[in-house]
Amino acid sequence: MYDEGCIGEPPRFHERQSRQMCLLHTLNNMFQREEFSKADLDDICLSLDESRWFNAHRSMLGLGNYDVNVMMVALESRNLAVTWFDSRLSIDAINEEVVFAYIFNVPSDSYIPFIRGRHWFTVIKFKGSYYNLDSKLPAPKRIEEFRLFATDHLSKGNQMLVVAREEDSKKCVVRRDDGAISNY
Repeated sequence: MYDEGCIGEPPRFHERQSRQMCLLHTLNNMFQREEFSKADLDDICLSLDESRWFNAHRSMLGLGNYDVNVMMVALESRNLAVTWFDSRLSIDAINEEVVFAYIFNVPSDSYIPFIRGRHWFTVIKFKGSYYNLDSKLPAPKRIEEFRLFATDHLSKGNQMLVVAREEDSKKCVVRRDDGAISNY
């Protein structure tokens, strides 16, 4: 993670929500720079499915709404891997030493009435504190207690993904009951 050891200023880079580009904002906020563009994510969609008119990995209207497959390919291109966190486990099962970031997927209001969509956002550790970099927030928001934050989201049925370097992905979730390290 982006942990520089001391509490101070919040992260400076924070893309705000535009159209249905929450995955783009999530990735860029996680890297704390413009790491990907809409064109990059659209290219990934085409690499997954050559159909330009109806591509299962993004919105037909070209507004974004990218799926998890696009995220995984984007992160793999930066030598990062995603592990879905099993909400039946305790947050203590996470090996924080190898975590690069957390990505949450939560319900969200849609542009179309009566249809619920999904929204991506990231949480990073920066200068000793956790920050919610949700693009719907006006600015990064410091999280006082990450374990409570994550447990609350998981108890509501939201999903949490743990991002780690590829070489560390097999040890980002640890079974503490028997001491064995396992990737779920």
